[in-house]
Amino acid sequence: MNKAQIRVQLLALLNRNDCSDAQADIFIEQAMSRIQRTLRIPPMERQETITANDVNPGLITLPDDFLNIKYLFTTTGMLQYRDLATFIMIAPTVGIPAYYTRIQGGLNLKPFPPEGYTVNMIYYGEIPDLVTDTDENFLTIIAADLLIYAALTFASDFFVDERKPAFEAKYSTIYLEVEEQARLSEMDQATLAIQPVYQTDY
Repeated sequence: MNKAQIRVQLLALLNRNDCSDAQADIFIEQAMSRIQRTLRIPPMERQETITANDVNPGLITLPDDFLNIKYLFTTTGMLQYRDLATFIMIAPTVGIPAYYTRIQGGLNLKPFPPEGYTVNMIYYGEIPDLVTDTDENFLTIIAADLLIYAALTFASDFFVDERKPAFEAKYSTIYLEVEEQARLSEMDQATLAIQPVYQTDY
């Protein structure tokens, strides 16, 4: 579904003659913000490769759409998170990075990677905005009902609508279904990665 179709469905379920298209669009935007505050599913995953330089060798500037880190790794393995107090106590040497911490808008690494060394980051990024009526994103394609019922909860607040508990319950049910689908997808990938205990040559 595109944004216009989402709006039409939202207005039909809301079933009020005092909700404008502009107000409905505000509810949709609020719904998007609510969903991405907590939802973390594979379509939200992004990958970025960072190359160390000699200006800020231990600093990674986070992408503009950054929400959360999933993995931070190099060719030698995963980096481990350390809280800031622990991270500060780690000696600031140059070498293969093994630890990271988050400070404001970036990640600090220790040891500092040498110039030209690459670090890979898998992170969760923001859901693309719906700007025009023809816009779609992965959420409108795989879980349009989640977006619609989230928007209905905000509409219920605005209009003091007594149906809010029903809309909220439906939203929660769909949210759990989307999370479960993502969990099963991760399990399927893990199963495919399992190697046999032994192999017989024929």
